[in-house]
Parts: sequence; C-alpha cells; structure tokens
Amino acid sequence: MPSLPKWIANGTEVLFRSMMHPVEVSQIEYLDDELKRVRFAGDLRSTSYAPGQVIEFRVNDTEFRHYTPAYYDQEEGICDVLFFLHDYGPGSQWADTLKSGDTTKLMGPGGKMRFQSEHQHHFIFGDESSLGLCTMLKSEVNEQQREYLCLLELDEAHQHWPELVNLQADVVTKSDQHPAREAVRWIQEMQGRLWDTWQQAVFYLTGRAQSIQAVRRRLIERGVGAKKIITFPYWADGKKGL
Repeated sequence: MPSLPKWIANGTEVLFRSMMHPVEVSQIEYLDDELKRVRFAGDLRSTSYAPGQVIEFRVNDTEFRHYTPAYYDQEEGICDVLFFLHDYGPGSQWADTLKSGDTTKLMGPGGKMRFQSEHQHHFIFGDESSLGLCTMLKSEVNEQQREYLCLLELDEAHQHWPELVNLQADVVTKSDQHPAREAVRWIQEMQGRLWDTWQQAVFYLTGRAQSIQAVRRRLIERGVGAKKIITFPYWADGKKGL
C-alpha cells in the first residue's frame, strides 16, 4: 500500500476493520545485527492463510508495509516475521523499534504469492527481504515431501544468513550496479538432466524488482513458461518500500 495522508490511513483502518487483527509482540530474537525475528500473538482464528501470502502493518501515521511471514498459525494465534533491518525506509525503522509487549494491528493475509502444492519442484529466488518466504515455503515443501532449490543474492556480510534460519540455499553476491548478474549466470550454468528437471518447476521470484525482471527474462529465454513464474517485488531501487 502506498504512502497515504494520515486521515486516509485512519479511514483505511476503519474501512478494512474486519481485516485488522490486534496483535502483541510476544517474542523478539536478533539472529544477527540486521536480522530480527518477531513473534506476533493475537486472535487470528478468523483469518485464512495460504503459505506465501503477505500480511500488512501500519508502520507510521501515513505508511503501510507488506511482509511475508516465516510462520503463521491461525489456530494458535501466532505469526513470525523475519525483518531485515537495512534502515532505508519507514518499515525497517518501525521494525527496529519493536519490543516485547508492543501492540499493533495485523492486516490480511492476502496477495497472489501462494505455494503451488500440485508441483513436485519449487524454485525460490530472492534476497535478504525474502528469507521469510523461503522459510515458509521450505516448511511446506518438507511437509508435502516435495523438492526445492533456493537461490539468494545477498550482500557479502549476509551470506551466512540462510544458516541462521536453517535454510539450504545457494548464495550469489548482490551487485548494486548489475541486478541479478550472478544469479542469471548461476541459472545459465544449469545444464543437462539438472536443468531438464528444474525447468519444469514452479518459480517464486521475490525481493528486488530489478533482479526479478532479470531472472524472469532469463528463465523465459531458457524455455520456462510464463505461467509457471510467480513474481512479487518487495522493494525497488529508488523507492522506500512496497
């Protein structure tokens, strides 16, 4: 949701009050200096969550931000979010200040990104902002006895982060000047029986908008059907957040 005048943001909470769920921060854990896991607890029994969907929080008077949970259980009333504290915008700044006992409202869930359970193979691409989705989809893949490949482009200082969330992933180095350059090269190097298998996967592309565009373009060039590529940009160069 874009930035809104305060009075419209207030009206949005009233208009969508059936989708606004009061929650409290029940646990905080810093997995690294810039990686914070927050557990929100509340009555979520009226919600319906499909793995991969996003939730939304109002992070200040005028702005809302989307996040993909790493864990969501409506019956237990628990939702975990992995926040990348990059300090670039209001979402990160809000997450950085969260502490146990704080209250807020969880909006949703919703969005088009959903785990495609009918497929055997699942290919996940993203960056630091995608760790929640990766963690959620990994759990679904394991539960349903499917297979996944995870490819993440990360800053050098964050390349150990998949280990912190018990995620098996191939990591390439992020480039500010050349979005997904190393990721595209990694995909291009998949050949033979390996590519024959994973070409049939469903692809989940999240994170930086410019990187998503580059990876999607290469996948289509290599014969992947557009309908099997699901995209959800979490951020874009020059923008505070999406």
